[in-house]
Amino acid sequence: DLASTVPFYVDSFLLPDTDLAASNFLRMFRLLRMLKMEGRYDLALGMIDDVIYEQRGVLGTALFVGMTVWGVLSSFFYLAERKNLDMIYCLDSWCEDVDTSLCVIDEFGFVDCTEGGCPPSIIGGDGQEVVCWNVYQSIVLSSFWTLMELFGEFPLVDQHSMWGKVLGTITAAFACAVFALPVGIFASGFEAQIARRRKEKERQGGSP
Repeated sequence: DLASTVPFYVDSFLLPDTDLAASNFLRMFRLLRMLKMEGRYDLALGMIDDVIYEQRGVLGTALFVGMTVWGVLSSFFYLAERKNLDMIYCLDSWCEDVDTSLCVIDEFGFVDCTEGGCPPSIIGGDGQEVVCWNVYQSIVLSSFWTLMELFGEFPLVDQHSMWGKVLGTITAAFACAVFALPVGIFASGFEAQIARRRKEKERQGGSP
């Protein structure tokens, strides 16, 4: 506790005008308090692996459902945004003042911003490097941003098309359901474990 608390006061009051790096990261040592179980959390932590083992089938089904929803929504986002010019990003070192409204996206999602002021590609030491691209150029690339939205983050909301915003709303609704599944499974598993252990204690003549 002392090691994680004192640096804040040292930085704030004793060394307020120095260029020393912030030491607030030492607060993470408070997590070590979790190791001081003192017998209070042994039972609860010991039940976690039992719940996971007993509910492994249902958890596997929930994982499959979540992965399926993720893949389907990524595909829909790809279809909705692969021709969206507002989703084009270019390397700043080569295209500082690119006009993405002049870029062209072909049927495969590849971007050509030659008319906007960028070369189509760069020939470097590692081969040909793409200068501009659409972040929803493929389902694989779309899956990252879809996962962000499933987590409740919408970093590109201002750049989405109308259909992209509709899909974002649907994604938010599905995210609640997807994340509620494992919560309900764990709650049911803990309840079953506690009920079973109470019955065993009563059977052995212990207090209920």
